[in-house]
Amino acid sequence: MKTIFTPLILYRIAKGFIIFLILFSAYYAFTHASDFRMLGFPNYFRIQLSILKLVGAIALLVPSVPLRVREWVYVAFVICMSSALVAHIFTGDPFSKILFVSIDTVLFILSAVTVQRFETARIDSNATTNQKLTN
Repeated sequence: MKTIFTPLILYRIAKGFIIFLILFSAYYAFTHASDFRMLGFPNYFRIQLSILKLVGAIALLVPSVPLRVREWVYVAFVICMSSALVAHIFTGDPFSKILFVSIDTVLFILSAVTVQRFETARIDSNATTNQKLTN
């Protein structure tokens, strides 16, 4: 009996979640300036962050972007989400917002690990196949 969630399907679900979360957070930060200001960030940072999130999401969508670049995109988003969590905690936001950001951060990290493992395994298998062909 074949399982429903093959590694490729899990990879696509995780990557889709990551890209959705990044694009949604970029949209929300760009369109809700007052909420962003309440966290203590200046307006220019909100615009800069939204644009960079969009660029990062595009980098994850383009298949020809090197793995090392995609790894750093994931790192940048984890740092961004961790900073958002700290900002929500220290500005006295309600527990519901802090919990929401915490769950998103954990889901993002789990998804990023899933995507990273799949992409690394795919590159390793391609390298092994290429090595066999050259020998």
